[in-house]
Amino acid sequence: MQSGDFRVTYASDERIFETRLPIVALVGLLAALALVPLVAGTYWLDVLNRIGIAIIGAIGLNILVGFTGQISIGHAAFLAVGAYSTAIFETKAGLPFWLAIPLAAAVTSVFGLVFGVPALRLKGLYLAIATLAAHFITTYGIIHWERMTNGVLGFNVAPATVFGLPLDSDARIFYLIFALVVPAVFFAKNLFRTKIGRAFIAVRDRDVAASVIGVSLYRYKLLAFVISSFYAGVAGASWPTTRAFVFPDAFSLLVPSTTWP
Repeated sequence: MQSGDFRVTYASDERIFETRLPIVALVGLLAALALVPLVAGTYWLDVLNRIGIAIIGAIGLNILVGFTGQISIGHAAFLAVGAYSTAIFETKAGLPFWLAIPLAAAVTSVFGLVFGVPALRLKGLYLAIATLAAHFITTYGIIHWERMTNGVLGFNVAPATVFGLPLDSDARIFYLIFALVVPAVFFAKNLFRTKIGRAFIAVRDRDVAASVIGVSLYRYKLLAFVISSFYAGVAGASWPTTRAFVFPDAFSLLVPSTTWP
């Protein structure tokens, strides 16, 4: 006599949720999150908004470090690029926030690609030093490129608006943040069910064996760096919507290891 759940078809093997219970739980969680602003105070909404942004950034870092086995101790640089790109797009280019955020994430991905090409030829301590260099180079550029970044003065960013409704309260910002968190989590969950995600894991577990079976180490390490940078860009781009002010000291070297923002 058999008991439990068995996958007997390809369709069942490809399902995200094995039973209906996780689906019901997920729907319940999303419904509960939708009701949170109605019952939570300003303090807890601010905390939850910070948690939401941190979730996006942590997922990106986990893709690079946890699932691909690379080292990055200068991840705050990519958060800074995302935040400053959004501030520049909104304040100087006059773009709406819904366009500024994806553009900022794309810029951060390119930034990650530029640093990833030389850095990922290194391993271990040398890779850590390369990512650390990325942080200091970025910080130096932000402080001294005053014409574009306003240097140490930073940016004042006006509250974003959705259909004419300003996101000028923690309750309204909450819905924006978790509208970004939900697809970010969903994408990451599905990523490791794909060929790319499994290649990431193979590289992490044993890069030599992965190379022997045809996995391009450089290609997938670089791709992980770009995806991780994209997530960091989204997290950084969310900063101006919550704090309305962007400044260099907000992106210190300790950011990934502390509660951010």
